[in-house]
Amino acid sequence: MEYMDWESLKRFWRIEVMGGEEKNFNFKRMYRRLRQKEQEHYLFWFRLAQHLHRRPKGIFNYPKMARRIHASLVRTHGIDIMLAAEIGPGLSFAHRVGIVIADAARIGENLFIRQNTTIGVRASGQKGLIYVGNNVELGANVCIIGDNIRIGDNVTIGAMAFINKDIPDNSTCYTRHVAIINQK
Repeated sequence: MEYMDWESLKRFWRIEVMGGEEKNFNFKRMYRRLRQKEQEHYLFWFRLAQHLHRRPKGIFNYPKMARRIHASLVRTHGIDIMLAAEIGPGLSFAHRVGIVIADAARIGENLFIRQNTTIGVRASGQKGLIYVGNNVELGANVCIIGDNIRIGDNVTIGAMAFINKDIPDNSTCYTRHVAIINQK
């Protein structure tokens, strides 16, 4: 986990909060967007908490401040993305309900997540990581559980899929569900 400098933090905010990397960084415009859109509100505070979490202790206890911001975000938005998770710029949500991402996740750029999605580990203290490539789209109720799982670039995972194996680049993945009807 490497330290995220101020310029990197501003780049995340430009892409995720202000709407694009080509936008000029302006606190007034960003504040307006934070008041209007809840997704941008979450992403602003999440990225700030990540920045503080990775910052070494100095005069202030930055990791403690980060944990407090994270706890407030979990209560307010219902999203539990661990601060040690590494997620590239371009994170976005369809609905911000029930999203959980473990600290073992290493995720590329432009991840799109729908509601009730989990990227997690099988057991606490797990040594392996979960790698998710660039330009990945996760459907509703997707569950990615395991260690040393690799999901390639440009992958779409359908709703209610359970993923515990690698997925190659440029793939579409879904879990086939069969209805069982008992007749008496």
